[in-house]
Amino acid sequence: MLIFVSSKYETDNTYFNMRQENIPWELIISNFKQEISEKDSERLKRWADRPECRAVMGELEALWKKVQDNVSDYTPDKEYYWKILSERIGKAEQQLEKKAPEKTITLRKLYRYVAAACVVLGLSVGASYYWGTHADWKLGVEQVYTCIDGKSKVFLPDGTGVWLQSNTTLTYGNDFRKESRLVHLSGEAYFEVAKDKEKPFIVQIEGMQVVVHGTKFNVESPKGAAQSKVSLIEGSVSLITSSERVFLKPREIAVYDKRQNKMEINTGDVAFEKLWVSDELFISNKSLGEVCRLLSKRYGVKINVDDDLKDKYKYTFTIHNEALEEIIRIMARINPITYSFDEDNVLTITKKK
Repeated sequence: MLIFVSSKYETDNTYFNMRQENIPWELIISNFKQEISEKDSERLKRWADRPECRAVMGELEALWKKVQDNVSDYTPDKEYYWKILSERIGKAEQQLEKKAPEKTITLRKLYRYVAAACVVLGLSVGASYYWGTHADWKLGVEQVYTCIDGKSKVFLPDGTGVWLQSNTTLTYGNDFRKESRLVHLSGEAYFEVAKDKEKPFIVQIEGMQVVVHGTKFNVESPKGAAQSKVSLIEGSVSLITSSERVFLKPREIAVYDKRQNKMEINTGDVAFEKLWVSDELFISNKSLGEVCRLLSKRYGVKINVDDDLKDKYKYTFTIHNEALEEIIRIMARINPITYSFDEDNVLTITKKK
C-alpha cells in the first residue's frame, strides 16, 4: 500500500514569488526519474543555483531521499501513476490560478506537488510517505488521507479504524469530535467505528450521508461514478439523501443512483464487499472468471476476461500482499492465457495464440 497524508495548515506562510510557468517541472521530474540528459541537467542546475530557487530544490531533494529510504525493490506501472499524478497536479494548479491571479504559489503547495511526485516514484508494497510530519506549521483546517496504490489503514482521533482502497481520499476537519464525527470520502473505504452515543459518526459521500454510532460497514463511492454502494456488516446505519432517510440491517447492501436520486436495498454478499480488506485471501478451486471477480474487488481494478475463458481452468492459492500483476503473471505460466494493462490500468485477459 501507499498512503499520502497531507494536512492543510493555518499559517502566515509567505508567497514564493515565482510564476508557475517558470518552474521547470519537466526537468525536476526527469531528474527524479533519472532520465535527464546532460544538457537538461545543466539547465536544471542553473535554475537551482538561483537564490530564490536554491531552498526549494534542496527541500525537494530531501523529500525524494526520504521516499527512497523507505521503498522496496517492487516495480509498479510508473507510467500509469505518472498519468494520474499529472492530471492531479494540473487540476491543483488550475484551482490555484483561480485563487491567485498573479500565479504565485506558496512553498507549501509547491512541496506538496513534488512530494506527490516523489511518492509515485517510490511506489512499493508497505511504503508510506507522511506529508507534514517535519513541518512546524500550526494544524488548521483539515486532515487529508489519500491512498494512491494498494490499500492502507488509518486511525482517526476517536479510535475509528479505516481501511482505504486504492485511489481513495478521506478528509476530516479540525472540529472532528466537537459535535459530530464528520468525514468526507471519495473512493472506497471499510470502517470499524468507535462507539460514542453522544457524537454520531457521519460519512459524507456524493449525494448521501451515512450516519452511525458504532458499527462495521463498507462504502464504495468513486469520484464520477453513477452509483454509490453501502454494505453493512455489523450494527446499524441510516442513509440520508435529499429525498429520504432509510435504515440498513446487517447483511444488507444499499445501491444509490446519484443521477436519479434513488436507492435500492437488498440482502447481499457483504463478505465479498469487504474481502479487499483482509490480509489474506484463500481461493479454492475457482474458475478464471471467478478468480478475476475476486481479484477485481481486492485490488480495485477493472478486469475484462474473454467469454470463452471465464469458465475455464481452476485455481487454488492464497493471496497475501502480492501485486496484482505478479499473480496474473503466475496464472499465465500455468495456463495458456495472456494479459495486458491499458493506459487506464484496465486489465484484459485473452487466450494465448
